[in-house]
Amino acid sequence: MRRLRGASTVMHVFISHPGSLEDLCAFLERAECMLTRCHAHDLEVHLPRADSEAQARRKLDIYLTTWQVMHPGVEAYVIDRDRVA
Repeated sequence: MRRLRGASTVMHVFISHPGSLEDLCAFLERAECMLTRCHAHDLEVHLPRADSEAQARRKLDIYLTTWQVMHPGVEAYVIDRDRVA
């Protein structure tokens, strides 16, 4: 995760089906997340209202779990960009 201005961080999210990325983005934007698309399979997510990095991660995990329940068969999860080659 990398830091953005303030206490919150930018987290990277991977999605297994790029055709569902638009729907995931709309869902996260309704949850007041700020997004930047990186590639067909991933995006950067910032939660500006989170009080800490830990809270931002917990909230994002909840959002992704909720979205996946509504989209069976599609995986969406936070990745550590520093470990991706």
